[in-house]
Amino acid sequence: MKKQSPLILVFTVFFAINAANLFAIGAGVTGLNFLKISQGARPSGMGEAFTGIADDVNAIFWNPAGLGELTRHQVTFMHTAWMMDVNFQYLAYALPVKGAGTFGIYGVLLNAGEINKTIEDSMGQYQSTDEKAGASSIHFTAAYAKKLSDILGEGNVFSALNAGISLGFSSEEIYTDSGSGFGADISFYYAPKYEKYSAGLIVQNAGVSTNRPGMPLTMRLGFGYRFAFEGILNAFSDDGYFMQLDEDTAAGIDIIYYPTEALARVNAGAEKFWTLSKYHKVALRFGYKFGYDLGIWSGFTFGAGYRLAAGVNSAVELDYVYSPYGDLGDSHRISITGKFLGAPETREHQDKKAAVEYYREGYELLNNRNYPEAVQKFSEALKRDRDHAPSYMGMGASFLRLGKTDTARRVYLIALEKDPGNKKLMEFIESYNWGIGNP
Repeated sequence: MKKQSPLILVFTVFFAINAANLFAIGAGVTGLNFLKISQGARPSGMGEAFTGIADDVNAIFWNPAGLGELTRHQVTFMHTAWMMDVNFQYLAYALPVKGAGTFGIYGVLLNAGEINKTIEDSMGQYQSTDEKAGASSIHFTAAYAKKLSDILGEGNVFSALNAGISLGFSSEEIYTDSGSGFGADISFYYAPKYEKYSAGLIVQNAGVSTNRPGMPLTMRLGFGYRFAFEGILNAFSDDGYFMQLDEDTAAGIDIIYYPTEALARVNAGAEKFWTLSKYHKVALRFGYKFGYDLGIWSGFTFGAGYRLAAGVNSAVELDYVYSPYGDLGDSHRISITGKFLGAPETREHQDKKAAVEYYREGYELLNNRNYPEAVQKFSEALKRDRDHAPSYMGMGASFLRLGKTDTARRVYLIALEKDPGNKKLMEFIESYNWGIGNP
């Protein structure tokens, strides 16, 4: 009598589902490894370095605390054609509620398709049959995030900090083998006002499992930095004090630690947006995941995106990412994201009252001939109100007294753009002997 042997079947399908993760972090000693698969085409295109950026609905996977920064409803759907005929779908939704925080849910459905069952014949050889068997995994998560400044107020060490938590259920079935687990994520997101950097920390998949070795516990520490690509050199010149350019570039780095495997990895990536018109933008993304065992090319990610502004407060985004996995094949992700019912998210914070205070401090330093410190105070004022003409004028006066005539002239011209009716300023610019020609 022939003996059925599902062992090869189970191993083959399990390998198809977990291959990338096994090669990425060494031999797997946990279950439910599909939870390690990155979600969201945009974060995946940035080398899976999104913990410290976490500025859209995909934060629900990467760092739930980042959901606290959202001001609009956001929903995203992603389809992934993964390696070895594995496909999975990802759907997420975030709902900010004024005064209460931000709520979110997401789900993942992974399907490895079907393969023929094998049996062992009397000679000990495995033979394929017409009987089919498959494998699938599902995961659901509910998340919540809150700005701590809503609880503790502004002006303290916690005012730039968000906290987030999520609870999830996971289940996977491979032929007759099945397992499940419950896990929780605890995260923090730090994004100080008027600064270009942000940071995030998350403990993922802390929980218990049934019929599996354990949950794939993961710790991530991430850093993000946003800037205007055109002004990338401004940080090394005086232009950085007064050139107020829109941020169009973001870069991130994630440090990942897997306690069960006692392994650490590093991911890094970036994105750049180009404005085509008032309503249309395109983006390119690039990243690298260090430490993959599938060859040097398996760490690369390449992505692209298109953003359509549908009116003032709504937008639709299409994103794509390509990830090679060496001999295992390639991964293609495509997602569509909608943002609606709320003011657009922005890192620019207007505080005209604070701008005036910084201006007064700068003007006092200017009168006391402390010109370098005055420039810094005027710069802080412009971070809070980029249209504050008096701060440009004060900065121009400071640069002029520092002997930086060309810089002073350019700052005065910006002041005139902000306050075109200022005849005294116009007369000063036209009459002053700049030594470099009149404007």
